[in-house]
Amino acid sequence: MKSLFSKLVSQLLVVCMIALPFSTQAALVGTDQVVASAQAQANRDKVRDFLSRGDVQKHFETLGLSPATAKDRVNALTDQEIQQIAGKIDTLPAGASSSGTAWAVLIVVAIVIWLVWK
Repeated sequence: MKSLFSKLVSQLLVVCMIALPFSTQAALVGTDQVVASAQAQANRDKVRDFLSRGDVQKHFETLGLSPATAKDRVNALTDQEIQQIAGKIDTLPAGASSSGTAWAVLIVVAIVIWLVWK
């Protein structure tokens, strides 16, 4: 009984070794590939964080785009497109839009002129 079991197991192992291909390969991964992959993931996270802001989601809704659809579209973008968008996010002003800044400066100048003429 024991020899029959061991014979069956050994034949099964021989069949498995012949039938299964030996396709496992190992290769070195370059530092530039790891850095590029990490940078692409960081850019993708930056765009996702930007889309999760409340004011951005509100603006998308006024344009007729749901936040879920926007996230799906970001997931479909290539790494190059994500890099371009992340670069634009980095160059945007940190505060309000430039027209809001112009209005604030105009109001301050008007108050100063009114105080001087008074």
